[in-house]
Amino acid sequence: MIGGIPIDTIYLYVLIGCTVLSILLFVFGDIFDFDGPVDPMLIVPWLAFTSLFGIAFESLFDLNHGLVLFLGGGISTIIVFLMNFYILVPLRNSEASIAVSEKDLEGRKATVITPIPVKGMGEIKISSVTGIITRPASFYQPQEIEVKAGSDVLIIEIKNRVCYVVPYQENFL
Repeated sequence: MIGGIPIDTIYLYVLIGCTVLSILLFVFGDIFDFDGPVDPMLIVPWLAFTSLFGIAFESLFDLNHGLVLFLGGGISTIIVFLMNFYILVPLRNSEASIAVSEKDLEGRKATVITPIPVKGMGEIKISSVTGIITRPASFYQPQEIEVKAGSDVLIIEIKNRVCYVVPYQENFL
């Protein structure tokens, strides 16, 4: 007993508090930016696992309360380390965007939407698995005739969001 409260009850209160706090972090966690040395995404699970193991060890084994706290904290440290290393760090480093880099568009075939005049700009459509991208386009090399809408072009280079293209010709043997 600590202050007249059984140790099992203290573990239970900590576990309930961690549950409420983790729900709040789940809902409002993106609002706060935790860049300090103490990350709630690691502290809350550590406290929850420690209290969970504390409840389990207190009811299953007849051990000293300090030893139960030490064992629960040790097992929780291992679990939270593995959770951080294998789940949280890869999630933080993953990209949350399906955007395509402009360098990835170079060398791809596109369809002309707005005709590209000999000296001027038109518009092209680049289709991919993630959707359709439209970009302004101009000729990479001087041409003698404009490219009509519906024709295919090959993207050679992209500068300042403008695609420089040449007419697309399939070369089969």
